[in-house]
Amino acid sequence: MKKQIPLPSALNIGNRFRKVIEPHCEKVIMAGSVRRMKPMVGDIELVCLPAEPNSLNGFLNEYPGIIINGERLKRFFYPKSGIQIELYIPRPYDFGRILAIRTGSSVFSHSVLAVQWNRLGWCGTSEGLRRKAECIHGTSLWKIKKDFKDNPTLPPVFETEESFFEFLGLKWIPPEQRSWTSPNNKISYAT
Repeated sequence: MKKQIPLPSALNIGNRFRKVIEPHCEKVIMAGSVRRMKPMVGDIELVCLPAEPNSLNGFLNEYPGIIINGERLKRFFYPKSGIQIELYIPRPYDFGRILAIRTGSSVFSHSVLAVQWNRLGWCGTSEGLRRKAECIHGTSLWKIKKDFKDNPTLPPVFETEESFFEFLGLKWIPPEQRSWTSPNNKISYAT
């Protein structure tokens, strides 16, 4: 089991990191168990929209503690505190969806969000949601078929988490009510 730290400590670390990257971002929102206000936190997740494409890359390439330096995910580990920070950088049209997924919990994201977009005929790809009929299921991800690569059916832009819930036909609920540990959690999602 990975180390967990109290929420106030996680908020302190997360807010310090957010202040470092905010000048390079249009918006930055804390996600994960911190956003759900869990008393103990295993890692700190943030979702950001850079002010300019790739504006974070040069700045964060040499940032202390970096262990993953991808285009859409940057991960930092700090041995002194034992905490990991994950920075998710979605495409602007997918910000609200990624914020909802990364806020979690993972059971909530899978059992509510993914199940609902699947029911509506969509699948998650590396490019965002796409029509299932226009994709094939790979070994671990859905991939867009060649015939639809240049002209796929696109969902609306999800600038906010609320717009994503609305697209799914689900009532938005506060993050602190999404800490599901089982798909049997009973909360009504009808709009």
